[in-house]
Amino acid sequence: MEPTGRERSPSFGREIDLLFLALIEAKAPYEDYRRELLKLEKRWLQRAKTPAQRLAVQQTIAKTILTEAYGGRLAWKEFGRWLRRLQQLGFRDLGMRVHVTCIYVQALHLFPRQAREAWAMLEDTERRVRRLRRVRPLRQEHLESISHAKKVARVPRPPP
Repeated sequence: MEPTGRERSPSFGREIDLLFLALIEAKAPYEDYRRELLKLEKRWLQRAKTPAQRLAVQQTIAKTILTEAYGGRLAWKEFGRWLRRLQQLGFRDLGMRVHVTCIYVQALHLFPRQAREAWAMLEDTERRVRRLRRVRPLRQEHLESISHAKKVARVPRPPP
């Protein structure tokens, strides 16, 4: 009997999960997360067979590093670097766009000069979400995430 793909090696998502568990147990700093995630990206980019697979790996790693930069309350230099990277790569789906936009607005107290851009991005994301049909289950979930981000944001929306 030939081993299945799962028996041969873990999936990309599973490998990220295992890496996170190890880093959490080690109480690793942000720099270790970034370094290890970039190593993982390099390995998976070599395994990718199509441009779409390569893009998905890059988007996932950039989003994950951005989320860690947010969690680490890092300055714009680091947070902005990964935000720009994601914007260049594009968002894989609306859920990724909502996630990134919400943490951007919630992190504005660390870099208030970016308020106009962050709030504009949030408004654009909300418009995209509202275009979803009302019967779509994620529509309400995304709207709740956006509403929460607006409530907890420490930097108010700039006047027009």
